[in-house]
Amino acid sequence: MQGFTQKIVQLIKSERLFESQGGPIILCQIENEYDQSSKALGAPGSLYMTWAAKMVVELGAGVPWVMCKEDDSPDLVAHVFSLKEGGYNPAFLVNNN
Repeated sequence: MQGFTQKIVQLIKSERLFESQGGPIILCQIENEYDQSSKALGAPGSLYMTWAAKMVVELGAGVPWVMCKEDDSPDLVAHVFSLKEGGYNPAFLVNNN
């Protein structure tokens, strides 16, 4: 996953598409609804989420990163969830607050 993510971020950077470069991309997402898998895996699942968060932040995209529906997302990324089931009305919780 690291190689793929690095390649995509570099491609977006090279096209100057991140908001920090004047482009339209205002945030990025790493992982989607990994929460249940993480809990089932225990410590290795938590370590993976922390690794993934650190890895993407170190890529220097210049925009925030989020994890969707992660109750215990690492402090490096924001936690995002939908206010109503099946809805497209996002709410943001940063560092679980």
